[in-house]
Amino acid sequence: RFNGRSAAFKVKGPSQIIATVPAGGTTGRIRVTTPGGTATSANDFTVIPAPSIGNFSPTSGPAGTSVTITGTNFNGATGVKFNTSNAQFTVLSPTTVTAIVPNGAKSGPISVTTPGGTATSSSSFSVTK
Repeated sequence: RFNGRSAAFKVKGPSQIIATVPAGGTTGRIRVTTPGGTATSANDFTVIPAPSIGNFSPTSGPAGTSVTITGTNFNGATGVKFNTSNAQFTVLSPTTVTAIVPNGAKSGPISVTTPGGTATSSSSFSVTK
């Protein structure tokens, strides 16, 4: 259990379990229950929330255009892509990232990757000439 929430897991041996943080998991203690009893971690396990993209502006432009992406949980972002092309970016705050449309980018969704996962925009950025 992660902070009281049941998790899928696989026993790899007498001293190792691989568990998946459950959807909706929150930061807190990890508890393992066996036929011999229950053990609780001494420290909290920190759940890093997944990012989400709310919108971006402008919605179109050529390579070199600066695009402001707004959303949530952008802390520690490690990548921004325009469709499948990696972009240079700057995290301005947990809710705002600016990125430059890279050369060779094709029209499509924008994605932001953080330690908590990858968010993909619901609408496409249109790359113009």
